[in-house]
Order: sequence, then structure tokens, then C-alpha cells
Amino acid sequence: MLSQGVIAWGIKFMTKVLSTGDPSTLGSYKKMCILFSRKAQEFIQKQIDESPHGENEIVIADECQMIMLLGSMTDD
Repeated sequence: MLSQGVIAWGIKFMTKVLSTGDPSTLGSYKKMCILFSRKAQEFIQKQIDESPHGENEIVIADECQMIMLLGSMTDD
């Protein structure tokens, strides 16, 4: 499902909407991370810290792939 477009580098992209109704951004995945391990939370926070757009950075990976990635990160 697609929502409003975002202009980046002069190119119009359509941002995806997650099954929760939130936009597919690092901030939305940060909210979701309470369901996952501390390692997954730290991974998303690191991505936010390194991103020029912070929590508003668009995630282009499919939601199922992101859930599998975050779910596979277990605390040792």
C-alpha cells in the first residue's frame, strides 16, 4: 500500500505504509522494536544515529524482510 510521495534528490518516491498504518521509516521500526531483542533495538538506533534524516529515514526493504531481520537478532 502506498501513501503520499516524498521528494528526495529531485526524484519523487512513494513511501510504503506498514501493516500498522505507520510509514515505513526507521522511527516506525524503532517503535516496533519493543517486541524484539535489545540487539535489534540497538541496530535500529544505530541506523537512526547514522542517518542524515534520523527517524524519518525511509526504509525501502519489505516489511516481512525487516521483521525477519529484527526477529533473528537474539541477545546472547
